[in-house]
Amino acid sequence: MAAPPLGIFGGTFDPVHNGHLAVIALAMEYFKLQDLIVIPAGLPPHKDSTVHASAQDRLNMLAIGLNGLCCAQIWDGEICRDGFSYTADTLDALRQQYVSRPFYFIIGSDNLTQIVTWNNYQKIIEMVTFCVASRPGFDTQIPPELSDADIKMFPSPEWGLSSSAIRSFFKQGYSCNYLLPDEVLRYIRRNKLYAAL
Repeated sequence: MAAPPLGIFGGTFDPVHNGHLAVIALAMEYFKLQDLIVIPAGLPPHKDSTVHASAQDRLNMLAIGLNGLCCAQIWDGEICRDGFSYTADTLDALRQQYVSRPFYFIIGSDNLTQIVTWNNYQKIIEMVTFCVASRPGFDTQIPPELSDADIKMFPSPEWGLSSSAIRSFFKQGYSCNYLLPDEVLRYIRRNKLYAAL
């Protein structure tokens, strides 16, 4: 019997919000995933100047947001790694732990055209099946450079919700109620993150 696929979902999670959690839930149901690894980025090379909360705060918020989702576990290897976090290196590390599991790598359609800019992207293509959630304003057409990649689309809420928009709302003094899990919102307020008082 073939080993079941392992879901992998990474991001800066700055902060984790209901859009992230909806994508996780839909992907797990659609692909019948039994396990999911969620990876908060350490120092992402493409977002190194836009990460606002500390790695520890992002990790804490993610743990709070995923509370109750027993099939999901957080992998902190990128946060613990020195220097930039490259997806290819992360997949190498996970492959040592999950030797025979197919990797289902969950991304939004906003990342689809960015894959070819990732470090060692051809190696990544060989290692994973890309599971793509549609996001408003971003094409789901597969770039020619990814013609050899295994890409599967799945239903998604198609919300325009983003961590950057939430940070902007906080800075403007908005409550952000219903955009994040209540406990994450309380954590942000308690720790005065994103200029939230």
